[in-house]
Amino acid sequence: MTGRGRPPGKSKVQIIQPTGELRKRAVNYKKGFSVELTSSEMIQLEKVVHQSKDKFVVSVGEKLKNLRDAAHAIAEDAMSIPGFLRTAEKDSLEIKGLGGTFDFPLLTQVAKSLNDYVRGLKNVTKVHLEIITLHVDALYVILGQHITGQGGATEAEVLSALLQATRKFG
Repeated sequence: MTGRGRPPGKSKVQIIQPTGELRKRAVNYKKGFSVELTSSEMIQLEKVVHQSKDKFVVSVGEKLKNLRDAAHAIAEDAMSIPGFLRTAEKDSLEIKGLGGTFDFPLLTQVAKSLNDYVRGLKNVTKVHLEIITLHVDALYVILGQHITGQGGATEAEVLSALLQATRKFG
């Protein structure tokens, strides 16, 4: 035996092939794709993702508009802050999760920064609200200008400034 209770020469991992029944449950053979995708299936999947991109952009745009409106409304109704923070956390997490799928990794990074920031907030001051609004504005620009990929030097500076603000005023 070796130090961890395994006989010498034995690997840590044992691969067990799924049964036919398990494959049928995991993959829909009538309407879906097989476990190992062919190049034509990959092309078909890419088409579906690209067709969904417009829906994603519209959906994110609506979320950002609602967040912006809610941020402005907080000044008049401090009681809505907990609900606003929950919504901002949920929406930013969703944007973060889907941004990369639609070739918006910068959107993902800014949404992550916003999500991390609002998750840690309890009492929202005017400065906190301004930082949240700056994140929302940055997300709007990325989405509105269709900045795919990582963007350029300006986008990197904006992301860096947002991250510095969240650390300084967290």
